Amino acid sequence: MRYAERFLSCIDRRKAAEFISVIFTPQIVSFVSLLFISFYLESDIKMKFISAFTTISFTSVFPTMFVYYLIYSGKVNHPFIPIREQRTLPYLFAVLSSLIGFFILLYFKSHWLIIASQWCYASNTFLILLINLRWKISAHSSGLAGPLTVLAWIFGYKAMPLFLLIPLVGWSRLYLKAHSFWQVIGGAVFGIASTFVQIYLFSKIFS
Repeated sequence: MRYAERFLSCIDRRKAAEFISVIFTPQIVSFVSLLFISFYLESDIKMKFISAFTTISFTSVFPTMFVYYLIYSGKVNHPFIPIREQRTLPYLFAVLSSLIGFFILLYFKSHWLIIASQWCYASNTFLILLINLRWKISAHSSGLAGPLTVLAWIFGYKAMPLFLLIPLVGWSRLYLKAHSFWQVIGGAVFGIASTFVQIYLFSKIFS
């Protein structure tokens, strides 16, 4: 125990919290998770690249580029968009971008779970947009919990240890005073529940 305490005391906790917040931004999480499930679920090599390129472009790359455009134009002051009132436009763009990707995946007949995941990004972001009009729910928590729920659908209990990342990310957002405790919890619960329900409904439709 004493050694653990000494180790923690040597860590710059603020830098650690900032690092965790950066690597687990929703855009990076979506990039990594959708790249993985695209190559894991698609059997045809052509479809692996089509699904990966589409999901990554329309859920991660384009929304990130739009945020930096807003920063350049002076409409947003930070990539994480800490001011609640500034989040509406980036969320709206992310919803529209994700929907375009969704229809492209439908056109190419991608694996149903990839299509469902893309839809979840659009619908969850839209719901978060609505919530954000009144309450600053944690996008970091929901943006991590959603993809982890998809991985749990694929791998079952084997994916459960990954859910330990949620309290880690939650700690980073609390330490940086970016969110309250309930905003972090609300984001995680929302991401898991909303994604699971929608994936379940898609599984019935495509079965």
